[in-house]
Amino acid sequence: MRRLDRHKNVRSVRLNSAAAALLFLCGCATSTGAIGPASSTPAASESPPVVVGTASANPATVVTPFPSGRVKPSPRPTYSGSRALVESDSGATIKLKVGDVVKVSLPSEYVPPTAQGDVLTRVSSSGGYPTGQRVDATFHAEKSGRTDITSSTDYACLHTTPMCGIPQRLWMVHVVVS
Repeated sequence: MRRLDRHKNVRSVRLNSAAAALLFLCGCATSTGAIGPASSTPAASESPPVVVGTASANPATVVTPFPSGRVKPSPRPTYSGSRALVESDSGATIKLKVGDVVKVSLPSEYVPPTAQGDVLTRVSSSGGYPTGQRVDATFHAEKSGRTDITSSTDYACLHTTPMCGIPQRLWMVHVVVS
């Protein structure tokens, strides 16, 4: 619906909220509501700017990713006792007893894993960035407590100028020793 504003000699256009949002996002609408380039005043040969009128919107639509409610994300696994951990175990929790051993085997782009504190001791480690060899590390449970075994990927291009924008991955396993 168009109407001529007698006082301002400006045409108004009623838009639905989707159209108004699209015009705003593409830079065709200014903060004052005028449609057209957001910069200057119109040249003599240009038609006067169109002003956006009142907009109304329908209620928001709720999107449910799993409408059946039967699909749920799988929880991170919890392991018990000495075992070997691999890349896909990231995010898991492992419960150990003092004296248990955990072996970690990761692809060559990972740095050797570490564990903070004195709950676990890393007794061996080989490979990993920058050697080009698969990471193999062994940890021994020393005393009761909690810690994380962590590692992350590293690449040669992250140490150059300019640095590459390659994404890095963090690998982490939560450890509980009793």
